[in-house]
Amino acid sequence: MIIAWLIRDHHTRLRVQGDRPITAYEVTVFLPDTHKLKPDVGPRAGLFIFDKSGEKIGYAARTMPHAKEITGYSGPTDGLIVFDAQDKVLGVKIRDSYDTPSHVEDVTLDLLFMESWNGRTWEEIAAITDFGAANIYAVSGATRTSDALVESISFRTQMAKGPNATVGQKVKFRWQDFVLIGVLLGGCIFAFWKSKRVQKFRLPYSVLSVGVFGILLGDLLAQSLLIGWIESRVPWEATPGLVIFAAAMFALPFFTKQPVYCQFVCPHGILQRWLMKLRPAKWMTKLNPDIKWLGRLIPVFLLLLVLLVSFFRLPIGLAGIEPFDAWLIKSAGIATIVVFGVGLLLAFFIPMAYCKYGCPTGLLLEFIRRRSAPNSFQRKDWVGLVFLISAIALHTLLK
Repeated sequence: MIIAWLIRDHHTRLRVQGDRPITAYEVTVFLPDTHKLKPDVGPRAGLFIFDKSGEKIGYAARTMPHAKEITGYSGPTDGLIVFDAQDKVLGVKIRDSYDTPSHVEDVTLDLLFMESWNGRTWEEIAAITDFGAANIYAVSGATRTSDALVESISFRTQMAKGPNATVGQKVKFRWQDFVLIGVLLGGCIFAFWKSKRVQKFRLPYSVLSVGVFGILLGDLLAQSLLIGWIESRVPWEATPGLVIFAAAMFALPFFTKQPVYCQFVCPHGILQRWLMKLRPAKWMTKLNPDIKWLGRLIPVFLLLLVLLVSFFRLPIGLAGIEPFDAWLIKSAGIATIVVFGVGLLLAFFIPMAYCKYGCPTGLLLEFIRRRSAPNSFQRKDWVGLVFLISAIALHTLLK
């Protein structure tokens, strides 16, 4: 919790003190004659665009920090809107986003979506109440990211109406949220109800977890998701089911000692267990203790990498260090697909290879899991102490 607070405080400081203002160079993509930007002190709070002769040729506005409360899958999205001299949109651009880079790329490359704003005036956009009726549709495979951009632009244009403008997000329970809650309840049933009459249904539940939770939804717990939430805010309005699911998966091991997510719910873990049962026994590889020890350091170093990426804003996609984004095959990057494939291949020879020697999210959940001997200081506690000292040092260094 302390580390999460340090990360969040650091990024709050970045948004307030180190925010990225719009530059004239960015605007030249839409208006090549752009020479100078001048702040608008009026209610729109954007930027007037001037050419070299001093003639006003357009207007620019960004969605951040005004729409910072509107979040997608992992956090807010900073969008740039550029208007021509007639106050009609020339184009929209995503400047930055806390969401998975592959999702952001999907939205950016969907020209039908990105150009759906073109030709509309500021007032026309502000007046839209039904985006479907306005032919503005979410991007398949990146629904939450595109929805966040739509609502951010809508809110940003409505700001000119004055202080009565409100953030458009309300709590939305979709069918995906109810499915996630159902997956959560199912995992709890098999974790705490040991009756044979109940446990005989674990295989059908596992199949549903892989097919529905994994392939259909793809909402697996991952560092990219958790860091996005910590750095910005928890998007409980947009994804209430996922927030409830994630909160429960962290609370359960702390209060009950049961690793519910890793042992009963995670489709990637289930897939490894199936491979372990399918392979011939003679193919099983036993690792010597030295290799096991080195292997268990991999998730530790990955969590340290997560800290460095978050504090220094390194251009490394955290989705690529884990295989979980590969379950969303339409938006999966090459790195995450490679981790996915190699992890499953190793699991065919080494039981639960990725879970034991590669999963930083699993290690994080294991840190939280309550011990049987609460007064003893174990090896994992020392590792946790190193993470805490590292986070404090980075927070202090970058202050």
